[in-house]
This record gives sequence, structure tokens and C-alpha cells, in this order.
Amino acid sequence: MPGNRPHYGRWPQHDFPPFKKLRPQSVTSRIQPGSDVIVCAEMDEQWGYVGAKSRQRWLFYAYDRLRKTVVAHVFGERTMATLGRLMSLLSPFDVVIWMTDGWPLYESRLKGKLHVISKRYTQRIERHNLNLRQHLHGWDGSRCRSQNRWSCMTKSSGII
Repeated sequence: MPGNRPHYGRWPQHDFPPFKKLRPQSVTSRIQPGSDVIVCAEMDEQWGYVGAKSRQRWLFYAYDRLRKTVVAHVFGERTMATLGRLMSLLSPFDVVIWMTDGWPLYESRLKGKLHVISKRYTQRIERHNLNLRQHLHGWDGSRCRSQNRWSCMTKSSGII
């Protein structure tokens, strides 16, 4: 019966809806603010570019270690203002311990909170950065016709 055989050829091509119509959320809906506690949140930033290296893009995001999920993310320049936008998205959540690398702006922004500065305790988010970069590397023009690969990634992939 030819109709009942599994398909072993190339994976079928998926038709994605127009990316401009999608509205990605910057905050996860899996964790309820106020009712769920985030025990350990890792924060990190990741550099990328769109088209040319002179057009830099920075992704700032917070990662819940126990749930293994991204809590919130923002795109922008590597400044205190962008970090402030991320912190305002994270303000409804009860975070017990913040874990970051040695970027000085994290220290000034997280004053008075339980804050661990160490590369050892940010290994999961760094691994997530590598997975995200590998996922983006596999994208070519046939999967995303947009010039802005980073916005395309946020709108269509399930990583963030």
C-alpha cells in the first residue's frame, strides 16, 4: 500500500505565515508573575549582527535554571537602558538569586539583591547562547526572507 508508507525523503517544507503579522512576546507565559517563584535566574547578553558586522544587535535575556526556560528578553544596544528594559520586564517575578557574568552594569543594577557573579554559575545560559547561535547559523534565505535574521528568529523559532 503506497499511501501508508512513512516518508523517508527530504523533510516537507513548511509555509510560515508572514512574519510581520506575528507579535512575539517578550515575557514568557509559562511562569505566572507573583504566584511562581524563580529560585535561580541567569542573565546574559549575546552579540550578533544583521547583514554586516557594523549593524550590531544585542540580545539580553533572563533564563530560569530550574524550569530551563527563557523568562524575558529584549533587543537593543549594550547599554544600561537596555538592561533597564529587561529588568522592568522581570519586575513582576519573584527572583531569589541572580546569576550573571562579570559585566559591571549587572553589579550596579542588581545592588541590594542576592547576586552571584561567576562564569561557573552561568554555564546553562552560555550553553543556551551556543544553541541559539547554532540554530541561527542553520537558517538560510529559504527559511527566512527577512533582512533582519534576529527578529525573524524571535518571531518564528521556539527558542526564545
